[in-house]
Amino acid sequence: MSRFRGNRQFDRIQNRLYTFSDAKLSQDTDRPDTERRHIISTQSDYVYRELKNMIFHMVYLPGAKLTEQQLSDALKVSRTPVHDALRRLESDGLVRMEANRGAVVTLFTDEEIRELGTIRLAQDILSARLASYYGSVSDFDRLMSMAESCEQAAARGDVFQRIVQDAELHLEISRISRNARLVAQQEALYQQVHLVQISKYTDIENSIAQIHHHRPIIQAIRSHDLPEAERLICEHIKDFYQLDPYLLKCYGADKT
Repeated sequence: MSRFRGNRQFDRIQNRLYTFSDAKLSQDTDRPDTERRHIISTQSDYVYRELKNMIFHMVYLPGAKLTEQQLSDALKVSRTPVHDALRRLESDGLVRMEANRGAVVTLFTDEEIRELGTIRLAQDILSARLASYYGSVSDFDRLMSMAESCEQAAARGDVFQRIVQDAELHLEISRISRNARLVAQQEALYQQVHLVQISKYTDIENSIAQIHHHRPIIQAIRSHDLPEAERLICEHIKDFYQLDPYLLKCYGADKT
């Protein structure tokens, strides 16, 4: 199923998946239509959550094929909720439907990664500006604690937690902005960022190097030094996403 099959993490997830087996639609032909539709919806939500969890935990890596029948057998549900869940994951940008292959976990091209980075740069900078205005002492203390947690995860080589903690820190900056629409945009974007980080992860040293800007960024936002915050945000992501130098010039980051 994937190169992670047989490890403990995969087995724990699989064991949890089997607990849903009592809701197989193939055995529900005698149920009223309204009840069967509810079961389909419930199963689709369940399969959606579990597949997303497995993708984020690297059970299925970017580029891995997701076969409806195999997933249906593994999750003990019919193919209908699996099909619906894959379509939802496609809408999230986490899965793609490819000709002659079917569903695969999204593997972003270099150009697509650059596009994601361009959007992330703009939204991260907007989040920082608003957080600088709305943030409290406790908000920034919390961000510093989150930065430490991210560093600890990176240092022990915990890829999943390092990615999650990194995303949570940046999303928390957005939440401090008090702009619900910005937060929603960031949450949608960072799901795809999670996949990019999985595909580009190399080693512990590189992982630690990628996050060493967190504390200075937080301090710059806290002290209302927005030019410095913007410069640091540019430095933080420019190489990872191979951003266009023109964008860096727009934010003044080319003067460093």
